[in-house]
Amino acid sequence: MGLNDVILLETMLEQDRRRSAPNMDPTQHHTFFVAKHYLRQNFSLGHDDLLSGIVDGEGDCGIDAIHLFANSMCVRDDTPLGMLGRRTRLELVITQTKNTAGFTEPPIDKLLVSLPKLLTFGRDEATLAQSANPRLIEVTRRFLETYRALELPELQINVVFAALRAQEVHPGIQRKAKELEHCLSQLFAACEPQVRFLGAVEISNLARHATSITRKLILAENPISTDMEGGYVAVVRLADYEKFITGRSGELDSPLFEANVRDYEGETAVNQSIQDTLEQPDPAEDFWWLNNGVTIVAEKVQPANKMLELKSPQIVNGLQTSWEIYKRRSSNSSTDRRSVLVKVIEAQDNAARERIIRATNSQTAFGPSTLRATDQVQRHIEEYLGSKGLYYERRRRYYFNQGMPVDKIVSIDQMGQAVLSILVQTPHIARSSPSKIFDPGIYEKVFAPDRELPTYYACVKILRAAGDFLVVDGGIGIVEDFQYHLAMLLGMVLTGHEQPEPRDVASLAEADFSTGVARELLRLIQAEYERANRSKRVLLLDKLAKDAFVTEHVLQRGREFLHGTTQTAAPTQRRASRHRERSKGF
Repeated sequence: MGLNDVILLETMLEQDRRRSAPNMDPTQHHTFFVAKHYLRQNFSLGHDDLLSGIVDGEGDCGIDAIHLFANSMCVRDDTPLGMLGRRTRLELVITQTKNTAGFTEPPIDKLLVSLPKLLTFGRDEATLAQSANPRLIEVTRRFLETYRALELPELQINVVFAALRAQEVHPGIQRKAKELEHCLSQLFAACEPQVRFLGAVEISNLARHATSITRKLILAENPISTDMEGGYVAVVRLADYEKFITGRSGELDSPLFEANVRDYEGETAVNQSIQDTLEQPDPAEDFWWLNNGVTIVAEKVQPANKMLELKSPQIVNGLQTSWEIYKRRSSNSSTDRRSVLVKVIEAQDNAARERIIRATNSQTAFGPSTLRATDQVQRHIEEYLGSKGLYYERRRRYYFNQGMPVDKIVSIDQMGQAVLSILVQTPHIARSSPSKIFDPGIYEKVFAPDRELPTYYACVKILRAAGDFLVVDGGIGIVEDFQYHLAMLLGMVLTGHEQPEPRDVASLAEADFSTGVARELLRLIQAEYERANRSKRVLLLDKLAKDAFVTEHVLQRGREFLHGTTQTAAPTQRRASRHRERSKGF
């Protein structure tokens, strides 16, 4: 590797920062860039997932980013684990990025000390909180709880050291890496640890390598198509279908099923019947005679004899059948010549794709975001936010995959969290269970179809303003644990109402906010966190942020502040003036 490789990577980094993260600190962008391009090769994650794993800053224990995946799917707070079943492939990816010309021993030594403390069951989190930041503690706790909850998971831990100007790895560093791998093996006997070093060439190659979004489906016979272009019906050998739905390491490829509105339902009577049919074949009957089959939607379908090449395929119906076919891998199926019926539909237009998803799942109660994304209110929000220069992702990763600036992308989950915090005043739910916005009864409150569209824009603006303030005031590690409560109080104070109405919030769409009032409100929240800790002995911020008891008391402090009855509150007239101050940072 020569000087040119380093220069080319520096150019690539600067171009990516200007395009996808213009407001991100350059050092943080280095971590973001490396994590994005390393992870996207093998895992399914959106911009929210990617940003949630960045823990760089005070108390990072030598870790810049840490992400958890199950069957290639990013695991967050309320990710459903029940659908993963046995033999789940669980992967923890730890990343450290430095703008240096080489790799040194101290970063590895730091992880040799930190990881046994972070990745040990029964760890003392109160003691850990003295040296580790809240986000790092939460992600590693999630990993331990997920590993314990899954049945017979396969565990892989990857540690990635990236040096943006490195040319080679010294043999002494390689030996040190072996120590770290041995350390991880001692922590988890069944673990497959791997330490990897990325220099300028390796990082550049990852960035240049386009993520494959094309898959081949091998057919038993030539497909049948109608006069209408883009629709095919075919039968696929069970073994070939298994290969199609299986990931690189033998796990079920979860991203293929993101548009399916149901999770795997387990040992139901219907699924047991499918199992019995698969395990006890009747030589006089083919499997597809007895099963409704599978529906796949793709952006483009290219037939070639007994094969279909699919661009961005999604299995929109047939998850239960797919799971049972996948589970049969444990049996000897090499001589099984049976097939499954597969419908493949080319739908280049988003609206057409959504109609197919809705129609093929009409028997299922609404709930997951993939189905709600077709609602008219979601389309209207996308159009309105687009007029404000924001990209509203009704579909996960839609704009992220197009390379749009991450600070301009608003996910449907983040919108729900903003409304839950500011209008519904349940920031603890926004923090702990954002997917609840899709539950019947809650969804209608969050996404009321007759609500003024500026309300949604204002909610996101307030939530993000709260996050921006927290980054400046205390670093990225505290943002998630205070952001939702702070947004709730800002909504109250800026509208002047204890329970803001949508029209009150909508009036804030073009408002500017003051860092002064945000700082006062943050002190109120911190005081309530401390009080809750004294009464409930819950020290960890993320647990306090998810506690309804804390929300109740923060709300009361907010009401007192609003009416000028708290000791820390300034006189009403002075506060009202500060609310109107303009500040570059908020």
